[in-house]
Amino acid sequence: MENTSKKYLDTLDTLIDQYLENPHFSIDYLCQEIGLSRSQLNRILKEEANTTISIYIRQRRLLKAQELLRLTDLRMVEISERIGVDSPQTFTKYFTQEFGISPSEYRKALTAPEAEPTTDASVPDLPPLPPPTEAPRRSKMKLYGVAGILGLVIMGGIFYFWKTTQPTIIEPSIAILPFKLSQQDTSQVLLAEGLMSQVHASLASLENLKVISKTSSAIFRASPKSIPQIATELGVNYIVVGSVQPQGQRFRINIELIKASEDRSLWSKTFESNLRQSLSSMNEVAKKITLELHQKLSETQSKNMNRVPTQNEEAYREFLQGKQLMLSRTKEKLEASIQRFDKSLALDPTFADAYAHRASAYFILVNDDFIDFKKGIKLSEQNALTAIRLDGQNALAYATLANGYRQQNKWEQAVTTYQIALKYSPNDAQILYWYSITLRSLGQMEEAIEYSTKALSLDPLYPVVVVGHAGNLLYAGKNKEAKAVLDNYQLSLDGFYLYYYVRAYYYINLSDYKSALKELMKCDSISPNTKTIRYNQFYCQAKLGNTALVKQYLKTLSPTSENYIELATIYAGLEDKDNCLKYLQLGMEVGMVPIYLKVSPLFKFLHSDARFQALLEKLGLNF
Repeated sequence: MENTSKKYLDTLDTLIDQYLENPHFSIDYLCQEIGLSRSQLNRILKEEANTTISIYIRQRRLLKAQELLRLTDLRMVEISERIGVDSPQTFTKYFTQEFGISPSEYRKALTAPEAEPTTDASVPDLPPLPPPTEAPRRSKMKLYGVAGILGLVIMGGIFYFWKTTQPTIIEPSIAILPFKLSQQDTSQVLLAEGLMSQVHASLASLENLKVISKTSSAIFRASPKSIPQIATELGVNYIVVGSVQPQGQRFRINIELIKASEDRSLWSKTFESNLRQSLSSMNEVAKKITLELHQKLSETQSKNMNRVPTQNEEAYREFLQGKQLMLSRTKEKLEASIQRFDKSLALDPTFADAYAHRASAYFILVNDDFIDFKKGIKLSEQNALTAIRLDGQNALAYATLANGYRQQNKWEQAVTTYQIALKYSPNDAQILYWYSITLRSLGQMEEAIEYSTKALSLDPLYPVVVVGHAGNLLYAGKNKEAKAVLDNYQLSLDGFYLYYYVRAYYYINLSDYKSALKELMKCDSISPNTKTIRYNQFYCQAKLGNTALVKQYLKTLSPTSENYIELATIYAGLEDKDNCLKYLQLGMEVGMVPIYLKVSPLFKFLHSDARFQALLEKLGLNF
């Protein structure tokens, strides 16, 4: 098996090198040439190199760039073209993320005269720059195989130069990395997540502290990258690391606060306690970190940091199981998560977070069309209101309530309730994102961009937030800015269907329907059962003048409520105002209208029509 995997990786390397200058060659093409499915190739790369296909491709491009920097005098723009990266800015960003130093600084360090030995006791003597190292083969090398090349270079005198020339992050900012475990038992993994979440929730309530989302921090769970590298990628100046070691019914917990630029521990502590005491200990950790970062706590904030979610250990364990089940978003697991929350609440009827997450689970069931809309919204609302009654500062409960208002076109209530949620959790990237797309629906685009920009800064590696921010820019007509975001994340979002969906809208904004259709076809190949992708394709076909094809497809659609949005969109492509408005009107009557109707470029041709403006008025979108 090892020889077979090596053969596949050899072929993969050859193909990547062959198409290195083409930034758009697809993973599906690679898989086809190698004779493996995407999942099979991903599994081999996970086992052999502990990475994904897109990251593997990026690393091979960067290794080639390293060679070109070392052996040629090519300019940065020429090197980025040679390795298939769309712009020198994107190339510089990826190179810096991977190697901890910019390409220009790397080249300077290679040509700089050897530094005189330092007498500064704070800076250790470093060995001279070693001779160039060839790109390694990927046989059981893990991710640190690439980092190993970097290590040789950095140890040659670059590290200190890099460390003293990194841009200063002025605002106080922090990321809490997933706590490490001495045992990989599922229940212990969930417990470690819960303890980390307790610290995160306490710090995220502070308005003047930037706290990176758990989603982005989780990417570095098993990363071999150094603390300074991780901090640079997340855009923070402090990192919290921790470990949990079960000892019977008790736990030994180690926590450390690190100043990233110096890779220096500012504070550390070890706790030995049971689960309930551990949750209280995490509050003490949050308070200590707050003091270390010179953050002032009001009396209310200090009091809030003393709260624990529940005093019942078994209720907390059931709650953690429920949260884990929610992540998959399948109907079966969402229903199973609700059962876990039910058990948790039977053990502790005052557990506000369990009510808030149960409200969220019901909302997802509604949003994904798994249960009846009215029934699901009512259950979600009831649970959210109960959570708020028990805990008047429960941000998730307010946000879930606001989501329900948004789904019912209750825009004023939605806006007010999101604002309350953000008052209690100003660093919650998910709530900021939800609020931004609500403002998008209302056409308040500058405010939408403001909130999605903040969401992206707090959750810079979460694909949904990335494409959501790019979408806000596109709906605001900021095509250049949106393109910059999409290009910046091109390699890391390869294979994510919404990335291509948003790229399609970039081309629709430019009236380049042929390119938009190509992006939608990529999107469809990844997520073939998504209805929205299909009718956007027919919209583009209509705009390209393929009227006969579009009309033939229209004959297959019955004029029923589940097809109203599709019919309205396709008639928009045909610029048939009467039929488009007819189905928008019918859709409004049953709650089936395009979510971003007011700002969508698809319906721009209706903006001067009084009937369209009256429709927006009835939907409350002119609030």
